[in-house]
Amino acid sequence: MHRLIAILILLYATPAMAADVTDATGRTVAIPDAPQRVLPAGPPAAVLLATIAPAQMLGFPGPVSDSARALLAPAASGKDSVPRLTGGGDMRKAIEPLHPDLIIDYGNISPHYQQLARDTQQKTGIPTLLFDGSLDQIPTVARTLGRILHQPDQAEAVARFAEAILALPIPTASHPRVLYARDEDGLLVAAPNTDVTAVFTRLGWQVVAPDGSGTFRHATVDAIRVLDPDVIILANPEARSLLATPLWASLRAVRESRAYIAPSEPFGWIEEPPSINRLLGVAWLQGADPRTLAALFNTIVYNHALTPAQLAAVAGAIQSLKP
Repeated sequence: MHRLIAILILLYATPAMAADVTDATGRTVAIPDAPQRVLPAGPPAAVLLATIAPAQMLGFPGPVSDSARALLAPAASGKDSVPRLTGGGDMRKAIEPLHPDLIIDYGNISPHYQQLARDTQQKTGIPTLLFDGSLDQIPTVARTLGRILHQPDQAEAVARFAEAILALPIPTASHPRVLYARDEDGLLVAAPNTDVTAVFTRLGWQVVAPDGSGTFRHATVDAIRVLDPDVIILANPEARSLLATPLWASLRAVRESRAYIAPSEPFGWIEEPPSINRLLGVAWLQGADPRTLAALFNTIVYNHALTPAQLAAVAGAIQSLKP
């Protein structure tokens, strides 16, 4: 009996380690059995954590508007800002006051970000995991995160909803040429074959952009006219007024009423950040009813049922795409 009591005391007194987790870098990382203070390395990871384990997330690395916070679960809406881990500066000093027991990065798994995850763990001494942010991996990542953060029910709900959206039949008859741009002037154009434009790629749409390098390229209205996209989607709601100006109205996509403002609450439906919120864009671009889509996604994924006023405000700002 005394031996059994001693064993039990050891079990409860010693911080247990969970089964090792292998992340997208190929590293096997030992993590705490029950992480309670999880630091997102960047905005994509923060959105993911806000859907799976908001109470354990330490905060958002970057600004989140009051209107967006109002649409999130209470456990996420009140979170403060935290440093974004970019690999520069003294990362240990930056995060030390937060006392994280786990760091999660999510998104691009290029060699640069894999090395950043390794460097973050080495420099901070905090277990750091990088997960693949591609659309097809969302269900798997959600379930993995739910397991290691002991949130299996919410993770399973998110994973199943993601699977339902990803299973929507992709139209094969039409593959429009699309231009997607950020900024108030609508002239910071996203390049093809990036995580920013992954929603379009999945649907077989052809992303067009000016020649150049990098994820975003500066354009002019004349350059957009030469590209002659079938569809224009602008990320910034402030760009809506552009479409009524003579210069923009001269573009074919605008004349044919195929220029849209991407929904952006609580996070961008196309990207900004390129995280789990892109599932909304996948369904929206395939013609899903915006009102129903927003209500279901917010309830299941963001774990906050919209009030009638909130739903009216969110849905009222969304344009239905022309078939």
